[in-house]
Amino acid sequence: MKRGAAFDNTEADGLRAVCDTPAQLPDLCHHAEYRIYVNGHYVESVGNRGDNAQRALDFWKHRRRGHEVYARATACTLPNCERGQR
Repeated sequence: MKRGAAFDNTEADGLRAVCDTPAQLPDLCHHAEYRIYVNGHYVESVGNRGDNAQRALDFWKHRRRGHEVYARATACTLPNCERGQR
């Protein structure tokens, strides 16, 4: 890492690069939720907040290195939800 680039995420490596990344998952309607899957098997429900889902997703990716880990959003089940169907 170059001198003076301690807080520049583009030049960071290791744990700092992981910790400094912003949440990439958007918040969902409060009638929907994110579910975490490892190798296609459901492991955890994490609610509708994108930042919480991102944190759980990062945890599972770290814990299950070498496995396929992903988050899937469930659709809102209400027909007239003001935030719309996802």
